Amino acid sequence: MCRIAAIISKNISSLEGNITAMTEAMYRGGPDDKGHIVNEDLGYALGHRRLAIIDLSPAGHQPMIDDFIEIVFNGEIYNYLELKEELEEKGYIFNSKSDTEVLIKGYREWGAEILSKLKGMFAFVLIDKKNKILFAARDHAGIKPLYIGKKDGNTYFSSEIRGLKATVENWDENPNWKIWFLTFGFLPEPVTTLNNVKPLPRGHYITINLETKEEKIASYFEYQYRNEVTTYKAAVQKTRELVDLAVKRHLIADVPVGVFLSGGIDSSILAIVAQQQQTSPVETISIYFDDEKYSEKEYQEIIIKQTGVKHHLYKISKEEFLESWNEIYESLDQPSTDAINTHFICKYAKQNGLKVVLSGLGADEIFGGYSSVNRVNKFSQYSRMAMLSQFLPAFLIDSYPRKKISFLHKQIQASEYLLYRGLFVPKDVAKILDITENDVWKELATLTFQENIEQLSAQNRATYYETSIYMQCQLLKDSDVQSMWHSLELRVPFLDKDLMEYVNNLPASIKFSEAKKKQLLVDAYINELPEKIWNRPKQGFTFPFENWFKTMAVFTNTQYTPLWIYKNFIAKKLNFSRLWSVFLTNRISSKNKFDNLN
Repeated sequence: MCRIAAIISKNISSLEGNITAMTEAMYRGGPDDKGHIVNEDLGYALGHRRLAIIDLSPAGHQPMIDDFIEIVFNGEIYNYLELKEELEEKGYIFNSKSDTEVLIKGYREWGAEILSKLKGMFAFVLIDKKNKILFAARDHAGIKPLYIGKKDGNTYFSSEIRGLKATVENWDENPNWKIWFLTFGFLPEPVTTLNNVKPLPRGHYITINLETKEEKIASYFEYQYRNEVTTYKAAVQKTRELVDLAVKRHLIADVPVGVFLSGGIDSSILAIVAQQQQTSPVETISIYFDDEKYSEKEYQEIIIKQTGVKHHLYKISKEEFLESWNEIYESLDQPSTDAINTHFICKYAKQNGLKVVLSGLGADEIFGGYSSVNRVNKFSQYSRMAMLSQFLPAFLIDSYPRKKISFLHKQIQASEYLLYRGLFVPKDVAKILDITENDVWKELATLTFQENIEQLSAQNRATYYETSIYMQCQLLKDSDVQSMWHSLELRVPFLDKDLMEYVNNLPASIKFSEAKKKQLLVDAYINELPEKIWNRPKQGFTFPFENWFKTMAVFTNTQYTPLWIYKNFIAKKLNFSRLWSVFLTNRISSKNKFDNLN
């Protein structure tokens, strides 16, 4: 796990300084080693910051060079040993024990076809000097980020937006990012805060001819929902086999691997399966609060006692939250309403000496753990309500979540998703930004999905929204940025490629149940998973922000928080996410640190 950077530029005199600036800006994601290559003849540079996880020796140093191939790689290839064996049978000789070298030799053997063979999370930039091309790719689920920026005739690749900012002092701002952030609570891909900067889409690769500068972006993986014929019993058995295999793959490392244990279904299963596959106690990390309303300590203790894991439990206080305020803001690479939670759990994992942790992220999305999976069956009813709401007095729909019905007033691709998960409605976004409501709608209408989802069943459509928008653009992005801020690798076994493909292609009748959320996953582990864990209301991983924010004077500063926003928050017409998003929107360009917290 690392941070990577690359530049293609005709201004060869700037390559050395810019590639160094990019990697240094992302040093927290790779404190163990660093390196770069500058090639003036072909006009490119590669840069790397290393977090050593597999093959800790100098042989794993990057950029890695093998004959005419040079590469910088961020991520893990969990099936690299199988690929290595296949390549050795073809006569390849390896000089390291790293998965990076497997990527290089795999590319030499299979070219772009290597991507379909990989099982893991990755973003890499590879230079093929023999054919004078740059070849870069991103994993099937968009777990690892790779941003591509265009500026002054140069092309930049970076693991973080902050890497791009390090090359150009005042990179032009995307004039519409605030619309997206206030509407979604994060920036949905391909939107970023910078102009002419977009992520490489998940499941895609790009090639650039270093002489002609001709570019090609192509897909090698798409989400599919084929409704393959099977029985429920067979699906339960296969799901268990694939989850067990996914966890086994994700435990591969030359450093200690821990598990985030929230006390919910997903993390409990990970702790159970990980401990079954280890001879010594697995280290787990949990956090809790004095306010029992937000604490899952009771459920965490059930799994701790059952599995015998070595557990580390931390209480987060308001005082610690306030002390971390400036660092939290500094850690954000792109604005988000959800990153704070992950910031603290990663902080404590790092303090315990862990370099790798497993997270239950992804299970809710692919197994239908969210209420949106059942709400979609009422979509026609919501549409009728939306029509009627246009003629109702404003006071009847003046607060959230009732306001969100207005997302259906116009047909855009994101309307249904925003009905379930939107933050501010267009009317409020326009008011906050002092623009017209039509300006907001016009911008939101530009969002399109990677796959054609028109033929999907209602419930598969909901899981697609949760996976390709909410999970990919907020949860995965926040998890990557916050874990790497603390020099920690966060792995997501439920997004294992084989597991995702299998579950996505199951019929909705097998995959979803109105009676029990994630029934297929629960039944796969029904003999090990205590009923107290799965037979209770779902509780999100959140902090007592509603209470903490009310006592913080910083939110009364009208320069950052309009008075009507703050009053509506106090009156419980707006939740803390909406208050936080408005504050960040107005504060994000300021160079001053936060002050007047309480």
